[in-house]
Amino acid sequence: MQISDDVEVLAKRAVAQGWCEPETSSREMDVALADAISRPVARAIQGWHDTAAQYCRNEEYYRGLVEEIGRMFGDAAYISDDGSRQQDVLCAKVPELVRQLIDQPHL
Repeated sequence: MQISDDVEVLAKRAVAQGWCEPETSSREMDVALADAISRPVARAIQGWHDTAAQYCRNEEYYRGLVEEIGRMFGDAAYISDDGSRQQDVLCAKVPELVRQLIDQPHL
């Protein structure tokens, strides 16, 4: 896992901040110890960052699929419950439109 410079700095700052807490503020900071502690902290933060980034990519991908399906329904996918037309596909309406299609009697 590649640790970004921003995450490394964030981890070092967080660990160094530990010496500012009331119970440790009277102690001199051990720089080597702080660096050693900050490495696993940075790995953890980077892991959380990478997980969040992947979640965002997945969300964009699946939202795109729902929007694509909605466009297949035409105007019905853009009309709000109050009758107003929206600029984008109403993703929450797509399952309802699919259900209606499935429930139609087939010829």
